[in-house]
Amino acid sequence: RAIHLNRQNIGRSRSRRRHRHNERRRRERVSSARVNIFGMTEEKIIETYCLSSNAILELLEELRADLEPVTRRSHAISCMAKLLSTLHFLAFGSFQRTGAISAGISQSNFSGVLSHLLNAMSRRMGRYIKFPRTPDTLDATKRGFCAVAGFPKIIGAIDCTHVEHIYRNRIHNVVAQYPGSVHDSFILRNSVLFQKRRDGEYGDGWLLGDSAYPLHPFLMTPVLNPTTPGEHRYNVAHIQTRNIVERTFGMLKSRSRCLDRTGGALLYRPEKVAQITVVCCILHNIAKCHGLEHDALDVEENPHRPHVGQLNAAGLQTGANLIQSHFS
Repeated sequence: RAIHLNRQNIGRSRSRRRHRHNERRRRERVSSARVNIFGMTEEKIIETYCLSSNAILELLEELRADLEPVTRRSHAISCMAKLLSTLHFLAFGSFQRTGAISAGISQSNFSGVLSHLLNAMSRRMGRYIKFPRTPDTLDATKRGFCAVAGFPKIIGAIDCTHVEHIYRNRIHNVVAQYPGSVHDSFILRNSVLFQKRRDGEYGDGWLLGDSAYPLHPFLMTPVLNPTTPGEHRYNVAHIQTRNIVERTFGMLKSRSRCLDRTGGALLYRPEKVAQITVVCCILHNIAKCHGLEHDALDVEENPHRPHVGQLNAAGLQTGANLIQSHFS
């Protein structure tokens, strides 16, 4: 009789577990089918996902082939639910809030959804993040930078996260594979952008960097101990122009709180964090293309570590000629 009762209890326990599991799956099926942006105001959509409805629908159509469920079962997570849950996570950096918005996607399911969407978007990096190459786009970039503080021939500004962009704060080059302990100059030296610019691919334009970078004929850095009026004017124009990259960091981290401490920590392996960073830059550029502005956070970057190395004679001469011809 004791054995019979134990078996009966075990059977009831299993039945209750199956019932709870089926109920949970039923709730997820019903909720996921309802996840969409239709019926939301445009203001609420932007507040929730940091993209407009048009931007979201365009991105959905582009990613649909990658995001379509591999199964025809009714409880498969829809493409819309996958995209919206990921956008919300990247915007706020909290799975709990994302789970509430995505209405029923469990943490285990969301982990797979996130990886799937990150892979799909990363494959499109070249479409959304690219450095200006043609004479027309390079000239337009130079004019935009020059309008800031009169600094001529600038085609990009770089900083410790190695994001190069034009004056409208769109991101044009990202290197996200090195830890914070690696010196800025090392990352630049091992980037494709450095190699192409060194080889003259972008014409006669200059990059702007702070004192953490080495002076090169194509990379202008501040004069560390200015003594002449021309050197002082050069430094003022340099700071005002390169400050665009700082503001871009602020807007990027405000739009994608997962990249900032206010959104929590990204508890993933370094490779995945780098992938998340790239995708956030893609979304930033998509938002800019759709005319979506965003307030900038006050970003606390690592203190700039002055570059220590052999002085570049050609860079010094280029800087001196620029100061003499344009700022003196």
